[in-house]
Amino acid sequence: MNKVSKLLNNAEAAKFLGVSPDMLRLSRCTGELFKGVPAPKFFKLGAAIRYSQENLDNWLSDKLQFQNNAEAQTTRSTGAE
Repeated sequence: MNKVSKLLNNAEAAKFLGVSPDMLRLSRCTGELFKGVPAPKFFKLGAAIRYSQENLDNWLSDKLQFQNNAEAQTTRSTGAE
């Protein structure tokens, strides 16, 4: 049996990610949520846009995590992922 993930609308997904709904909406056009950071995947169901809770969880866990700004800056300047 397939696991069904909760589907979030644009406002709910934006709140979950900590960004504005307009920023998330724009990311669907540009393909980037932040400069150089690919936007999360979404479903288009007719006119409705939905984000899978599971996809958002996976998207967040795939992003680099840092303990401090110096660590983030070093990774950014070297281009390491």
